[in-house]
Amino acid sequence: MFTLRKPTPEKIRTYLDDRRDQPFSYSAVGATATENGLKSPPPGFNLDISEVDLGKGETVYQRARQAIEQWQMFPPSMVELFWPTAPIEEGTTVAVLFRGYGFWSLNPARILYRLDETGKSDRFGFAYGTLPGHLECGEELFCIDWDHETDRVRYQIAAFSRPAHWLVWLGYPFARREQSRFRRLSGQSMQASVRSPVPG
Repeated sequence: MFTLRKPTPEKIRTYLDDRRDQPFSYSAVGATATENGLKSPPPGFNLDISEVDLGKGETVYQRARQAIEQWQMFPPSMVELFWPTAPIEEGTTVAVLFRGYGFWSLNPARILYRLDETGKSDRFGFAYGTLPGHLECGEELFCIDWDHETDRVRYQIAAFSRPAHWLVWLGYPFARREQSRFRRLSGQSMQASVRSPVPG
């Protein structure tokens, strides 16, 4: 949804309520959960994967896990999440508010699945898919991985997407640049989250 003014919380709440039961806006729902989904996107979609190192050990992993549970991977300098208290669980619907140059866009999405795995490596995160009204259509996975062999903790974003609005097609290079900027800033936000002092 495009708007020239920042939508009020009341308008955002109504907007989300209207989309809570709507179907996903793309057909390859759940593709990020498959190994092939992280190697080859559905036809007509772009695949973007980024990964940053967060450090070593269980403390780093637990702090990164807490950061994801609190949606801290969304860089506040670029986007605003509604609502940041939303639980990380299947079926949760959120909206990401993006401020462009002279406009705002509100982009609804729903969590598809939650990862919480242990083994040779521990993984935690979730993927969400776009709903009607989102400027893009596709799916995005946010997860952390703690490799017990190396003790390294990594943060990864894996997404496949394509424009869902004619204005995004018109400004396609700008849209792709902003997607890249989001991934870069998201990695920085996660690095900052695991390094910040623990309150207490």
